[in-house]
Amino acid sequence: MTRSRIAVFLASRAASTLGDQMLMFAVPLIVYRATGSVSMSGLAFLCEWLPRVVSLPLAGVLADRVGGARVYVVADSVRAVACLLAAWALAVAPQQAFAVTALLMALCAFCYAQAFIALEATVPLLVSKADMPKAQSTLQGINYGAGVAGPALAGLLMLWLAPAQLLWAASAVFALSACGVRTLRAARRIDTDVRREGVLAGLATGFRILRGTPLLIALVGLSLAVNLVVGLALATGAAITVGHFGLPDQAYASLQVSVGILSIASFLLVPWLLKRISVYRLGIVAFLVIAVGGLIMGLAGSYPVFVFGYALSFALCGLFNVFIRTERLHWIPQAQLGRAIGLIVLLNQLSLPLAGLLVTAVGDRVPVQRLYLAVALLAVATFLLLRRYLHRHSRTALPPELIPKAA
Repeated sequence: MTRSRIAVFLASRAASTLGDQMLMFAVPLIVYRATGSVSMSGLAFLCEWLPRVVSLPLAGVLADRVGGARVYVVADSVRAVACLLAAWALAVAPQQAFAVTALLMALCAFCYAQAFIALEATVPLLVSKADMPKAQSTLQGINYGAGVAGPALAGLLMLWLAPAQLLWAASAVFALSACGVRTLRAARRIDTDVRREGVLAGLATGFRILRGTPLLIALVGLSLAVNLVVGLALATGAAITVGHFGLPDQAYASLQVSVGILSIASFLLVPWLLKRISVYRLGIVAFLVIAVGGLIMGLAGSYPVFVFGYALSFALCGLFNVFIRTERLHWIPQAQLGRAIGLIVLLNQLSLPLAGLLVTAVGDRVPVQRLYLAVALLAVATFLLLRRYLHRHSRTALPPELIPKAA
């Protein structure tokens, strides 16, 4: 790819991420305003994340068999149409707000999984492993920028629009993303054996890779713990803001913008940090800060303190992901990348629907802040259990010249 085509690809990714952020802002407010229930907010989160997680094996096989760009275009086109239809349905049948938004997020979650794995499988075809930390930090920067722009734009639009009407804007940016990638002929390297392989066979391949690589299993353990903290915050952020602290919808926008600003600050520090510490140490420090953020949310007696803990947990996810994505690429053969990553991301994200199920089951009976404390302490325990093994075997803890080459 030329630089201009890479720029178009990244710009399309930015548009898609902006749409994701607008949905993440609008849907929790729509659900909580319609139901007034923390448990229903958790159920909506479960409806969003369960299809996203269970569709990941299919996403990995499709990325390997069809090609990342083609999968990406279809996924974002479907999301654009779904947002249009949901906005229309909410306008004509507002009493069905929960059903409409749950169905919308289930469909968008399925498409998100396809686009996410398509991106993961395409990037290694465009950059070398030596440049992978820089490439991953660039993608994180796009996520961070959208994390600021999405809620800020949504908060501004809500001066004139209801939360449900934000779906029109989300539809527009998804359409822009699909059109941008449609203009490209993305790099593809697909062998005939992969073309013939089905979803179950691809899943079995991913399991074989994972079973034979204990380090990847340890990375999954860390990711599960992080995603449980983050998932609980995502499922309950709107309810805590509007319900527990009694603040207006615009305050929820400020919560998301604070996350984005701190995320950008941490992203800008990545090149400086990588000159001084290994990718491994960067990831471990980020993991511990995310756990501390969960503890702060659990103990917060005021909204600013809650925002600080929330922002810490989300902002450091980007640094943690640079470590996770870079480390696992040292262990997965290139030809099997899509299938292996599809399975790994599935396992990583199982704790997200689990967080939704937890809130659905006890959110109206147990104070949510107690749940924050429980999952943060679980994350700390996970780190203590895996710390020694990770330190001994992580390839990103080694100097670059000593890192073995993956097959």
